[in-house]
Amino acid sequence: MSVSFSDQIRVLWRAAIHVVVWSVWYSRNQWIFKGKSVDFMATLSLVWHSVYDANHLGIGCMRNCVDDLLILRRFGLSGRPGKAPVIMSVGWSPSAPRWIKVNTDGSALGSPGVGGCGGIFRTCRSFVRACFAVPLGQVFAFEAELLTASLAINYAWNLGWHRIWLESDSSYVMQLLSIRSDQVT
Repeated sequence: MSVSFSDQIRVLWRAAIHVVVWSVWYSRNQWIFKGKSVDFMATLSLVWHSVYDANHLGIGCMRNCVDDLLILRRFGLSGRPGKAPVIMSVGWSPSAPRWIKVNTDGSALGSPGVGGCGGIFRTCRSFVRACFAVPLGQVFAFEAELLTASLAINYAWNLGWHRIWLESDSSYVMQLLSIRSDQVT
């Protein structure tokens, strides 16, 4: 059985929230009904151990992404990789002199789903010149990627940058744009 990372994080957050609420309730009752003082460090330790146990009792494996792995690392936990894509760090390379490089990304949560997009414009020396983030409403992932590229081109043109180097993780969008630019020149 394969479980997405979102499911695993939900299990961990639910475990943490339940343990915190239960610990507050239990400590309150100990203090009110038995006159015992609350040991904050013991309560905090109980929360950490419960989240750790929930991670090890989790169901199946997860699909890793960098942001999600960083959250797990903050808890001192490790993921259980499955047959998910390999995550690798990719280095950014600057554009040629007098060019502006724009890196874009668009996504949708679902098909269609709530989407958003963004981009960052940098000089050949890696200085940030501008950036944007736009909510898109209900879109397909491809629409989000295409809208992102279109917005980036429009923003660059309006800012007077006519030499832009567009990078996107959507090979289909890049293919469409390169075919169109070949027809224009």
